[in-house]
Amino acid sequence: MTRPPKARQKVLDAARRIVETRGAGHLTFETLAEESGVTRGGITYHFPTKEALLKALIEADVAQWDDTASTLAADCDLACPKLARLLGHMRCSLADGDENQRRYVSGLLSAAMTEPELLQPLREHVREEFADWRWDEADLERYLLLLAADGLFWTRLFGISPLPESARPRLAALLERRLRALDPAAGPAPPATAGD
Repeated sequence: MTRPPKARQKVLDAARRIVETRGAGHLTFETLAEESGVTRGGITYHFPTKEALLKALIEADVAQWDDTASTLAADCDLACPKLARLLGHMRCSLADGDENQRRYVSGLLSAAMTEPELLQPLREHVREEFADWRWDEADLERYLLLLAADGLFWTRLFGISPLPESARPRLAALLERRLRALDPAAGPAPPATAGD
């Protein structure tokens, strides 16, 4: 008997909804079968363990992040591909997230804290993404800007950011201008505005 071709994606979509609404601790094969409409046997065919399912969720999230970052970087007109990738990543980190995203990321983070091997797909992605970095002064400056954007993502996610929401777009624009200034082929960066 063959499995329906979309069963794997239905299971992943349902698992994401469960993590968003109830947390990773409530992700069981029973709740997943109920939420997805896929039988327990169909679920375990694709994901033999809860850990395999959580790892697949993280892999899917990394792939979605990459796709979004590529889309956000497509119009950036930066000559350096490394800077374009970095700008896409920064734009993802600085994008407005919703409550579902916050709960989802928090749920996966909670699961990863008890099972650090769940983050292996993310570790591999980071290793690949930075494989061509030389870590010279220019790369250190680029990474500093990335850390700033990621820091804004995490402080906002946990609700501990002192930055007023009205200042976020200005800070995002400032980070982007600083990144663009590192692209030697792009010419001078646009001047700061009075609100910056």
